[in-house]
Amino acid sequence: MRDCFILIRIIAVIVIATGLSACAATDVAMPRPEFLASPDQPVEQAEISDPLEKQNRAVFEGNQEINHAIIYPIAKAYNEIPEDVRDRISAFTTNLGEPVVFANDVLQLRLQAAGTTLGRFVLNSTVGIGGLFDVAATQQLAHQSGDFGQTLYVWGVRDSPYLVLPVLGPTNVRDAVGSGIEFAAQIPAGGLYPARLVATAENVTTTGAILTPVSDLSKVQDMEALEQSSLDFYTMLRSVADQKRQSDLREALETSALTAPPVPADPNAIEPVMVLTASPAWSEKPSPRADAKPELGKQLPETRMIVGTPAIPGG
Repeated sequence: MRDCFILIRIIAVIVIATGLSACAATDVAMPRPEFLASPDQPVEQAEISDPLEKQNRAVFEGNQEINHAIIYPIAKAYNEIPEDVRDRISAFTTNLGEPVVFANDVLQLRLQAAGTTLGRFVLNSTVGIGGLFDVAATQQLAHQSGDFGQTLYVWGVRDSPYLVLPVLGPTNVRDAVGSGIEFAAQIPAGGLYPARLVATAENVTTTGAILTPVSDLSKVQDMEALEQSSLDFYTMLRSVADQKRQSDLREALETSALTAPPVPADPNAIEPVMVLTASPAWSEKPSPRADAKPELGKQLPETRMIVGTPAIPGG
């Protein structure tokens, strides 16, 4: 177990160091943070920025050697396990990552997503026997996205160069740094290492690499089939990884209190009724003669105008 913790720390250092050194090695500067999501920045990139393509391809080839030698054979063996057992593993590893998702949803002011994640974690950890069963899904509590790279995006760190990390696989500079910060922040809480490992693997490796959770090994064969059908697997994988990531980022922007568009007014809403008290001079009745004397104890009639949608008879 101690060796596992040491390995995890080494991986965290690799994530941070690789991301920072990649920026320093080129003329591409880190995007300037515009916190609270400046509306002047684009919501998503028109095309994938890959100024480090030469270095990325070299790292990608090394990762593919690991995939062919280790990951693909393990995935084939894993898929021989009964599906029910694989479902229990998947539910358990997903539940371990829920605290990290909850914390980031709060930081993004995605309060509904945070509430859903908290409900999932409590329900699955208790009724679901420590997360072995995804009971929350049967109660319409779907798994939410949430990681610190996504949080940085909501806060305003938008454009970020594509990056392929050794062993970890495809990501971008912002998400690599975000995952490293997440990891480092939880080092004092050793009990959260399993959750951190799962969250790092899910958020950094969007399409399968050596640290992909065991529960995702069932999807590795899909990646192998994609590789066999692609003329340029690097480009194909870059596109697939970016599309999945953009989907998570759009969801965060659309549901965050910081960036969500204002709710449009309902055109069918009934305006409130306003009662105006009018002067007798506004009445259609002719004004009394100047020499006429009003009867004592009798007030002049009050005229009212009703402004707004009239009441529907019998409604």
